[in-house]
Amino acid sequence: MSIAKIAVLLIAAIAAIAAAFLVRGISSGQEVTSSVTIEPTIISEPVELILVASSDIEVGQRISTSHLEWTEWPKKAMNKSYLTQEDNPKALEDYAGAIARVKLMSNEPITSRKLINSGSAGFMAAVLSPGMRAVSVEISEETGAGGFILPNDNVDIILTRELDIIENNVVKTVFTSQTVFENVRVLAIDQTYREIDDEQVVLGSTATLELNGADVELLARADASGDISLALRSISDVGINAQGSSRSTGFNSATQSQIKIYKYGVASQVGTQ
Repeated sequence: MSIAKIAVLLIAAIAAIAAAFLVRGISSGQEVTSSVTIEPTIISEPVELILVASSDIEVGQRISTSHLEWTEWPKKAMNKSYLTQEDNPKALEDYAGAIARVKLMSNEPITSRKLINSGSAGFMAAVLSPGMRAVSVEISEETGAGGFILPNDNVDIILTRELDIIENNVVKTVFTSQTVFENVRVLAIDQTYREIDDEQVVLGSTATLELNGADVELLARADASGDISLALRSISDVGINAQGSSRSTGFNSATQSQIKIYKYGVASQVGTQ
């Protein structure tokens, strides 16, 4: 047998042995497996900083910088009415002192329609307590505590009238004063709605006061019958009486057209002019 034939037989034998081992491995159920770990791909969603309420805010509540904050908001959920830091970088300072038009929940986006700034249309209506009215009276430096009355102060309203009295069949003129209202909130002096930093006095010709509906009519009658003066109250007196409520012995033009004055034990009739 030649060498070439021997080589062919050896190769065939080796191939047969390899095939046998392969068939044996498959029949025994042995499998070769490999594991591949796929790292997750994180896709960052674009966001923008917008102004939101940092806590719940009630209707009519005055806003401070602590009530607002910047927070990230998905761009796909943006509304054009939202206040962004890019377009309104000073919004926190600009809305300090504003009034909430509507109830706001924590993390609710802020819009210019939800807050109203001092000097804007509707600001006075937002400042008023529920059920109250704003009414203005003329004042001067003499009748307005020398200009030291500021918005959000509380005052007593005093009426001074000139009356004619009959004494010994002689008509004499006297002046009487009485407190018509106590502890009334001052909303504004002229066009000044709030106290300005470092401002000591506000000299104005008109004071806007907060009263209820019935007391507004009473003040109008009192103002028409004499001169109105404002007496500044201590800050510690705020809340002693309900703001805007008249005294139980307050002015009543219908019942006070005739009163009696006792002088030296003698009663005299007093009539209004």
